[in-house]
Amino acid sequence: MNRNSLTRYLSLLVLVWAAHCAKCELQNITDLEIQKKIEDFINNVYLPQSKVTGFGLSVVQNNGEVVYGTGFGFADQEKGIPNGNQTQFLIGSVTKSLTAAIVAKSLHEKFPELGEKVLDTSVRKLAPNYNFTLIDRFRSEYVTFRDILAHRVCVESSDLTLMVESYDKPFDLAYRQRFAKEQCGLRTEFKYNNQMYVVAGEIIEEITGVPYEELVKDFLNKAGMLNSSMASKDDDFSTMPHRAKPYYVKDNVIHPMNTELVKRVVVYNAAGGLFATPIDMATYMTLFLNSGKIGDNQVIPELFKGNEDDNVIANYAYSLGLIISSYDGWQYINHNGFFPPYSSQLSLYPALKLGIFSSSQSVTEVSMLALHMFITEILRGTENATEKVMKVIEQQKTLRNIVLIQKQQALQNFLGRNETTSIVESDGEIVGKYGSAIGGDLEVLEKFNEARNTTALYVSYGKWSKGWLEQVGNTSTYKITWDTDIVQDLYASGDTSDSVVTISNGTFAFLQPQGGTMIPWTSFRLGVDISKLPTTPWDSGSCGPEAKSKSTDE
Repeated sequence: MNRNSLTRYLSLLVLVWAAHCAKCELQNITDLEIQKKIEDFINNVYLPQSKVTGFGLSVVQNNGEVVYGTGFGFADQEKGIPNGNQTQFLIGSVTKSLTAAIVAKSLHEKFPELGEKVLDTSVRKLAPNYNFTLIDRFRSEYVTFRDILAHRVCVESSDLTLMVESYDKPFDLAYRQRFAKEQCGLRTEFKYNNQMYVVAGEIIEEITGVPYEELVKDFLNKAGMLNSSMASKDDDFSTMPHRAKPYYVKDNVIHPMNTELVKRVVVYNAAGGLFATPIDMATYMTLFLNSGKIGDNQVIPELFKGNEDDNVIANYAYSLGLIISSYDGWQYINHNGFFPPYSSQLSLYPALKLGIFSSSQSVTEVSMLALHMFITEILRGTENATEKVMKVIEQQKTLRNIVLIQKQQALQNFLGRNETTSIVESDGEIVGKYGSAIGGDLEVLEKFNEARNTTALYVSYGKWSKGWLEQVGNTSTYKITWDTDIVQDLYASGDTSDSVVTISNGTFAFLQPQGGTMIPWTSFRLGVDISKLPTTPWDSGSCGPEAKSKSTDE
């Protein structure tokens, strides 16, 4: 179970047990007694259980008339700078709703004659000069912005390029999505895809003639979110006292994370690169609770119109960067965000005029859904809120441990009993440059290992995926001893499993656990180069995913 499926499971778990609401009018977050209950729960229950180092929190009620914002822990532990309502946290995939809002706003302004149909008009018609190309002609000609923003394009997705920083520019990543293979029929299934949001950012630049980051800046200014900004390669955390520094925990000791790792998200800004303060996120939530308005100013089009009579207790739709669910019969709009080590959660209840946002600077062992659930129940006047939430926390921690154990068992089963490793001094058959249509370029080379005082095999992929290859027994399997700070990702996620690859018959494959075994994550072929691949991966007379070559990775 990957992180996305785990989050969806926890979302359902939280929703299923909710008690029925006896009254619709909520208690006021500004009530000092209510604040004390919430803060006592955070300090005495949530922080110890989640082991999070610090986070920011904001709550809005009555379409933004009531605002509460605060912080816990330190933005910078070394300098003793506390988190507060003006601390910037990376909100990860919650950014997707911002991108969706910018896309909707820009398209409505550019094509007013299309009205609400603009999101359902093909990308090719809206941006004829962009050369929007996917794996088959049908998708290339008929995919719409709504398809992209609702994750229903149904093509291959891999975040490995994000973690290793294999591309310098969003355009390079977006271009290669034409080689992403079909996973299911267009609009037939929900397939979460970060890369397609990068594509959306690139296309809206083409349509408006304005860089995506400038569109974001304009949006933030008009919305009054003046203390938030997109991640930038020029960011210097040492001169940004109100930015929450990232931390990871190793052997129960808190360590500062290399902030250069955070900059990996820049290429993926449209999918998850916004740094926002709790107070600015309170303003942002007001937009969705107040039909896209701040006061009388219509900042964005009204994006969601719900039916409060729907009593389904589950996630039942994903639209424009947000999940539409039901919580105890009330429409519940939400999304989580994760980019190591930052975690965030956005929760909106339009009929209750309630919004909750939280974001942490370290990985939390307990989902922030539990915290949001507690706040919601306290505001609803539920007397045994702590007892109910503790049951969910215990279930979450049990499930998290099961997932980690399953991953470790899958790895051990794959490796088998022979776990002896050895530095491979030379192997001319696997040394060379490899490539992947969507993954980029990778190289296996021979390099002098000072620790072993010998020349050994070394893998270099992107900026961060670099390390020594140690062969497992006499097999095609290799463990990687990382030579960069990418190991901090593993500690931040509580995962100390070995990183494993296979190299055989000209194919280099990173592996990940799935269904109790290890499967290829992204594969690279010896000698493959983007310049050798067709710019259009299908024949002019085709309709479905008939590729020009047997495989775009060959």
